[in-house]
Amino acid sequence: MRVRLLSRASALARLQTAIVECALRAVHPSLITECITRTSAGDQDQTSPLWKLPTKGAFTADLSQALLSGEADVVVHSYKDLPIEMPEGSSIAGALPRADARDLLLVRERVIEERPDHLRVLSSSPRRAWLLGEAVPPLLPWPVKSVEAIAVRGNIETRVRKLIEGEAHALVIAKAALDRMLAAGEAFAAEAATLRSYLSECRWMVLPMREFPWAPAQGALAIEIANGRDDIRPIVDPIVCRNTTAAVDEERQILSARGGGCHQALGAAVLAKPFGRVISVRDKDTGESRWELRVARPSFPRVTADRIWPDAGATVPVDRMPVSAGRPATDGWWIARAEALPVDWTPSPDTLVWAAGTQTWRRLAARGVWVAGCADALGDERPEIDVLAGRSVAWTRLTHAGVCDDDAIATYAVSVDLPDDLPARSHFFWTSGELFKRAIARWPSLRGAWHASGPGRTRDAIIGELEDTTRYGVWLDRASWEKDICL
Repeated sequence: MRVRLLSRASALARLQTAIVECALRAVHPSLITECITRTSAGDQDQTSPLWKLPTKGAFTADLSQALLSGEADVVVHSYKDLPIEMPEGSSIAGALPRADARDLLLVRERVIEERPDHLRVLSSSPRRAWLLGEAVPPLLPWPVKSVEAIAVRGNIETRVRKLIEGEAHALVIAKAALDRMLAAGEAFAAEAATLRSYLSECRWMVLPMREFPWAPAQGALAIEIANGRDDIRPIVDPIVCRNTTAAVDEERQILSARGGGCHQALGAAVLAKPFGRVISVRDKDTGESRWELRVARPSFPRVTADRIWPDAGATVPVDRMPVSAGRPATDGWWIARAEALPVDWTPSPDTLVWAAGTQTWRRLAARGVWVAGCADALGDERPEIDVLAGRSVAWTRLTHAGVCDDDAIATYAVSVDLPDDLPARSHFFWTSGELFKRAIARWPSLRGAWHASGPGRTRDAIIGELEDTTRYGVWLDRASWEKDICL
């Protein structure tokens, strides 16, 4: 059978179609495919700001019409370009597995040397323009008083070239788009080489999901087919990712509930993790700022504040003392806490620094450290930045004494005095697996209490020690746990 795949004419659009084509051929070896392109109305108008373009389908309507007229069998879209209401006669069969959906900030090296207190950033997105001023200044390693968004149009290569030519200090683009272009095969080698040469003149940071949620459906590829094409749907169904499709559907529902347009300053991100679905929403118009975990967890009984530990709203006294350690030989430093980076260690320009969360990131930035990104306090999985870095990054975790992993170096020791009345408490939120182990070793009866933690290694340590895991739950942070638990 022959299937015609239609997309926009840009290099990125053609590459995305090639990704779909490769996936189809992997499950249907005898399938004959043909890739065709069409220029959309949004592509033809390269001068108008994005907010002046039609609110529905500026980059997709022409392609959908070609599908309905029989010129193509499948249309491949960047999912975030699609309007909430699809044209009558077609539908989305689903999405492919999603690439990294986060936004990426590129800053020219010369700018970092000059340290301007007013940062001019290329972006035509209302969402990015708003969040740049809200979230980015404390993530930079020099004081920035204000951020200005400068409108920019064009494909990925054009926008990065405009940055390099000095039209602004920085640029925000979708990491997924740049990753795909840099990792493209021989057919796109020239474009990839050009982008790689531009990147050599910049430093970059992957913007955090919590403070900088992506545009609904960013990073996902949508497969559009005409209704009634019972011959096409069985062909594309095997390459559809159900998890990605479900996450994108939820993001688009959030957008739809607020009017459903790309002209809104709204970020809505849904991320499936092994411990549940993480949701980040920031909406300029309503002032909503949501950081939420949806997970099936045991129904914890609610209690008065005197039954929980740590005490509600209180800071646990912790002594963190530096310990002597040799500098890592690796080119990636994963920083558990700001204190984990010794004050006399200065990362080289080739060293990539990754923070556990944005609090650690901000504290490191205040010390003048360029941080490439963070794990959003969702665990310490390997950062997805090898493509950007142009190499396989070897990581060393800088953390506290007591962590025995092969990839860890202890740069500080922790001392915490557990209160003697701990056995009188019933609900606990742990920020350290080692502290949890110390507590149950001293008071074995605590195994029968209700335990909670954030995601990551603390969660793994607790689950590994508890015989009855129905009395354990994961929350994104201690504040959300207190809100759910305290009467």
